[in-house]
Amino acid sequence: MSQAAIKARIAQLRQGKVAPPNTWIGTTSITKKNGKRYTYQRLMIAYYPPATEDNPNPQRKTKMVQYLGTKESTAYQEMVEAIKRRNEIQKLEKKLRNLEKQVSVASSQRRQQDKQPALTKLVGELIAQVQGLVEEIAWMKEQFQQQLLTVT
Repeated sequence: MSQAAIKARIAQLRQGKVAPPNTWIGTTSITKKNGKRYTYQRLMIAYYPPATEDNPNPQRKTKMVQYLGTKESTAYQEMVEAIKRRNEIQKLEKKLRNLEKQVSVASSQRRQQDKQPALTKLVGELIAQVQGLVEEIAWMKEQFQQQLLTVT
């Protein structure tokens, strides 16, 4: 899936209702005196109270955000869909971040390759330079020997 397709899908999902982060649907069961059992759904949220001197590391707490009714209620069904949308958006955003990271790594590697030639190419150039210097030294040695012969 391309970056553009992921962004388009995220935009499409955001057109519907999206659940807030750190929320889930909790279930509460109540048994009446006549023995009937009723189950209700509630939207719950996790939060961390601020640290105090008495409690420097507070534990996570949960709080009811919205009463959703039974599983047959429209409020419950809409919230289930909203949570599904939120979870899919989170997965797509993670996928998008990973793709962007791969693209940035690939482009930085390309830039590095443009700046720095391959090691084998550098070694080949060094060998050619050394061979040229060896030939130049041999020529200078011959010239020096000829000058010595003419002087003596």
